Amino acid sequence: MKMLKQTLCGALLGLSLAACGPTEDVEQESTGQAEQPLEAGCVSVDDTLMTTHACTHASNSGDNVNVTASATRVDTAPDISTQHKHYTLTLPAGAEGSVTFTPTNVSGSGTVESVAFYVNKNVALTVVNATTSATVSPLINESVAETGCSLIKAQVYDLTPGTEYIVVSATASGNQVGIVPEYLYNNRDRYYRDQDGDGYGVNTPVYRFACEVNSGYSKTRFDCDDTNPAIFNC
Repeated sequence: MKMLKQTLCGALLGLSLAACGPTEDVEQESTGQAEQPLEAGCVSVDDTLMTTHACTHASNSGDNVNVTASATRVDTAPDISTQHKHYTLTLPAGAEGSVTFTPTNVSGSGTVESVAFYVNKNVALTVVNATTSATVSPLINESVAETGCSLIKAQVYDLTPGTEYIVVSATASGNQVGIVPEYLYNNRDRYYRDQDGDGYGVNTPVYRFACEVNSGYSKTRFDCDDTNPAIFNC
């Protein structure tokens, strides 16, 4: 009798859950979405989860670290590699200032990590390989805007984990500039394919992007017919 009761309760529970609508399923990350370097077709990181995350650190005084930047481009300049920090760089009066950054292997690829440097002033950043002295070109260099956030610009680079880089800030008003480094891999949001444009995507596979996505994707799933825009949320 006790076993029968358990069976009946299990069946009723299953029916009640079904009546409540779709439930969360286990995320299935699509093949290739964890790969680095910078996502193919990525042209902007402005309206993204990563920008929001960077702004959180910029707004939290507890995350701030004051750093006196070096007057010369040397590999002994102060380090800003610690994650989840906002660094306030004090630059030499009327001159550029340098710090260092050594990316870690956050994605597991071991070969390259895409890193965004957010700044709170419209200043030029230059990233130099400390070993080869080669300048690394930014893949993205754009203005960003989020309500209540002091960060106004982002530059994205593909960097080699374990390699030290010199990050150079051009002169800035007040001889100070705020900077927040962010790994794109750590800030990937979930997206679902939305082929019919109704704002709902199919449940699987899950695509992970740190960049702004093109049309054809949605953050909302549960579209049981992605060929008919009149059928969704089912």
